[in-house]
Parts: sequence; structure tokens; C-alpha cells
Amino acid sequence: MSPESNSNGNSIVQASSSDPIAKFLVQLQSGEQRLITSRKPLITIGRLPQNEIHLHDPLVSRRHAEIYRDKTSYWLRDLGSRNGTFLNGESISGPVQLKPGDKVNAGNCLIVFQPPTPSLLTEKQESVPSSTMSLAKPKLPKLNAPLEMLTSVAEIARQIVMDQPLEQTLQSILEICLERTSGERAAILTLDENSNLVPKAYLSKSPTRERFALSRSIAHRAIAANEALLIRDVAGEHDLKASESIANLKIRSAICTPLWNGEQTVGVLYIDTTRADRQFDEVDLLFFSTLSGMIAEKIQNATLAEIAREKQRLDAELRIAAQIQSQLLPSDLPSVDGYEIAAFNRACTEVGGDYYDVFAADSRIVIAVADVAGKGIGAAMLMSNLQAALRIRSDTSKDVGEVLQSLNADLIDRVGEGRFITCFLMSLDPQTGKVAYANAGHNPPIVVRGGKQIERVEAAGLPLAILVESDYEAHSITLEPSDLILLYSDGVTECFNKDGELFGEERLEAILKQISPQSAKDVIKTIVGALDEFRQDRPFSDDVTLVVVKRL
Repeated sequence: MSPESNSNGNSIVQASSSDPIAKFLVQLQSGEQRLITSRKPLITIGRLPQNEIHLHDPLVSRRHAEIYRDKTSYWLRDLGSRNGTFLNGESISGPVQLKPGDKVNAGNCLIVFQPPTPSLLTEKQESVPSSTMSLAKPKLPKLNAPLEMLTSVAEIARQIVMDQPLEQTLQSILEICLERTSGERAAILTLDENSNLVPKAYLSKSPTRERFALSRSIAHRAIAANEALLIRDVAGEHDLKASESIANLKIRSAICTPLWNGEQTVGVLYIDTTRADRQFDEVDLLFFSTLSGMIAEKIQNATLAEIAREKQRLDAELRIAAQIQSQLLPSDLPSVDGYEIAAFNRACTEVGGDYYDVFAADSRIVIAVADVAGKGIGAAMLMSNLQAALRIRSDTSKDVGEVLQSLNADLIDRVGEGRFITCFLMSLDPQTGKVAYANAGHNPPIVVRGGKQIERVEAAGLPLAILVESDYEAHSITLEPSDLILLYSDGVTECFNKDGELFGEERLEAILKQISPQSAKDVIKTIVGALDEFRQDRPFSDDVTLVVVKRL
């Protein structure tokens, strides 16, 4: 591998297919988690979708930080992010070396670093085993397989295709193996996420109450070399003969073959005997090597089937949640003399975290747009909670600042750590056109006056559910005839095209200048069309919400 450099000029190494795989457990703002694996020597973190670790969080910069690998270690470096990068709770300035389990915070997202796990076989074995067979390129001499062996393979193949639990299939395979060979104990073990061998099925001809144990030395050898391993006579293997586990188990001959599915090793098939008068031979090795691929594929298919079943269950729940959520958004907007009001919402997943509401409260029209941090069912549940609380408080208070302050106090104990809600709330007096508003960290709306002049409706305020003592000051503007106000979520301005370019506020304002004479519904239709044309069939990276109020 030839060296290259990261953005700071540090020497890193180029990736190859033989490189180790580092793991990154990413916990998003919503509480959802995903596991990212990578062989790359340079891994970038940020809000742009091109980053290997893509974090959709307004507190995360577009290119926030990077993790790079040199010949011996992994390093973390901040890329001049707006809100800084933290390692185990401490802000970093220059490159810092990462250790297993280190916690990296960017915005409200957490990344737990796990370096490549060493191979199960790290021990150096000096002596050559009695016989081996490469699972990728068998090199055994041509053998005349006995009819009994072929019959056993056919019987095991029938067990594998049967519709039965995986554990039952594996147990049946071991029964056939011990019945047709001179083995006394047999086991199938799978590798867990930490590369530890976990028994899935075990069978012994001699009933015992003792916990299952096998020779780790033999299993480690087979996995490391990815070769089926035959030990004819342990007494002739000096390094194995000295093994305490082998001595305790009184093993005389053994076979261990990796369960290799053509891409990776998922476990081992192991068999041994304590009989001094019976040694396994090449025919036995060929038999078990033949079985290993069949068993590996069965385990992989069973795993994929379980994942598919779980996905079907989750998809069904998400469909129900999406249906419920769609019913929470107002289906009919209030009709107000002298005004046009239109709204649009599109979730980027089955259920979203965006919310809007338009309803009458006494002689006022209350309009809100909010964005719950994160996506999925958790964000949708918070959104429904916000809707109910907002309507109740708007009926009892006309001060939009007081309403947001009351919402914040109510939500601070309900929202989990790392979650928050941005919200813009306004109250319209249709008779005068006066708009009272307050903002809790949401995108400032845009007012178009006379079809030409653009104004940003600025107001400071922290998002809801961050700080108990947050204050939300009420401000006011007046909509004159032909004026238009647009409320929107950040899914509009942060829409990406194929080149990673943002739709942005300037493009949105330019479109509004051109289309403000249109009706409120046509304004929304034009903006949505511009977004679709801009992203060019790329999926939305965030929920999109638009509300337009136009005074006629």
C-alpha cells in the first residue's frame, strides 16, 4: 500500500480489499442507531450526504470532522466545524488518537469507535497440521468417496431444504455426522459480532452434564487459515499435545472446518474423538469440508430470512404509523375572507418529524410549522404530542411567546436526551393583517411584499426542550394587500442535488419573487416542482413542509 495524505497533510495508507474493517456505531438525534463499517483509510463526518458518516443534524457542519488511519493507529481531527468536535466529552483542537470504545460527539450525534477486531487465530503455530483443505481452492488428491458418504451428504441436503427451525436442522446434521463417522462429539458454532465462537448445536455420544467445550487451538487454526483442518493423531502434534484444553478433553483426533459461504466465515463445524484406535482420514475431511459450505449457506439464508421477517413486521407498523400521522395533519384548512392559505407536507421516510397546523382560535388564525429532530416513529410520536399541547395552549393564551414558553416547560421532561423541536408560531388577525409571531430555533419565514421586496421574519429563540428557562419574545409585522408569507422546514433549503449542492435560501427567495402574484396553492406547487427538478430523482434527505398565507 502506498501512502497518501488527509486534508491536514497527515500520512495515511490507501485501502485494499485485505484491509481490516473498522466499525462505527452511530446514534442519531432521534435515538436511532446504525452500524457503519469501512475499510477506507480516510472517513469523513458531516451533514453532506457524500460523507462516509452522514449526520443530518443542524448543529453538524457540512464537513465536520474526519477519522484517518496511519500504519498503526486511527486518528480523529476536527475540520473547523462550527460547533466543534468532542472526544469522550472533551473538545479537540488537533488530531487525537482513537482507542477502542472512544465516544465522538458531533452536534447531537454520537459515534462509538470500534477498531478492526483481530482474527480469532492470533497464536503462531509452528508445526504443520496433519492435513488441510482450502475452502476456496480444494487441493486434495482425487478420492473415491464411499457410497455411505454420498448418501449422508444427500440426507443432510434434504435436512437443509426442509422448512424447520435452524437449530433443529443443525442438530439433525450433527446426528447424521456422528452416526456415519467414528466421531464422539460434534458441534456447530457461529461467530458473533465480537468474533467469539458461540455454540448453535452440540451432540455427544457420551451423555454429560458438563458445559460444552472444544479445542480453541484447533478452531483458531482453521479460521485463521480458512482451511478445513484434519488432526489425525494429536500425539504427533507437539504444540497441540501441550495444550491444556486438549489434554483435559482427552482428544486423540479431530476435524474442524470453517463455515465459509464464499465471502466470509460465519462459524465452524467441529468433530473429535477420544478413541486411540480410530483416526480421521482424508475421506472424513472431504466429507466435512463438503458439508461446511452447505451449512454456511443455510445459516446465512436463515439469518437473511429472519431479517426479512423483522423488516416486514416493521414495515407493517410504519404503514400504520404513517396512516395515523397523516390524519393528525389538518385535512381542511380554515377559509378566511380576504386571504388564501395553502400547505404541503412530504415525509422523506414512512413517518416524519415535520409538523404544521392551521386552526381558528377566537377571532385569530393560528399557524405553526415545527420540525422534530430525527425521523421515524419516535419523531412522529413527539409531533403528535406537540400538536395536542399547542392547540390547548393557543386556546388559553393569545401571546405566542407565552405559548412557546409553556410548550417548552411541558416538553422538557418528555423529550429524551439529544432530541429537540424547532417551531415557528404565528397568530393572524384577519381584520388588520397583523401577525404576532415567536420563533423557537426554526427557519425564519420569508415575506414577499408587493411581489418584489423580500423580508426575513427574524426572531431569536432556542429550540424547544433544550433549556428549562428559555424565553420566547413575541414580535409583530403586518401583511398588507398582495403580501405573502412563506413558512417552511429546513428540508426545503437543505435539499441536495446529485452534485451535493444545496437548494438554499437564495434560490428559494428568487423563485418567490417570480411567483408571488400566483395563488397560494400555485406558489406551493411551483416550489415543490422546483425542488423535484433540482434533486433529479434523488430521494429527499429530510421532510419537506410549506405553508403559504397570502393577503388578497
